[in-house]
Amino acid sequence: MANTDPTRMLRGLWTSWTTKKKIVFALAGESVADMTYIAELIATGKIKPLIDKRYPLAQLAAAHRYVEAGHKAGHVVINIAD
Repeated sequence: MANTDPTRMLRGLWTSWTTKKKIVFALAGESVADMTYIAELIATGKIKPLIDKRYPLAQLAAAHRYVEAGHKAGHVVINIAD
C-alpha cells in the first residue's frame, strides 16, 4: 500500500505483530522510475502480486461484501473493462 495514512500504518503494524501477514507501505510518493522498477520486478517474477479474486464492475457490491466479510487472502480486483 502506498502513501498510507497514520491509522492504516498503525493497523498494519498491529497486523504484522499479531499475525503471520507481512504489511508493506511507503512513506513517500512514487515516481515513474519507481513504478517502472516495480513493473520490471513483476514481469521477471521476482515479486508476485497476490490476487485472491476478480470481480467485474457489475458485481462491485458482491466484491465489497466479500472484502468486508474478512475472507480475502489477497487483493480483490475489480475489472473495469472486459
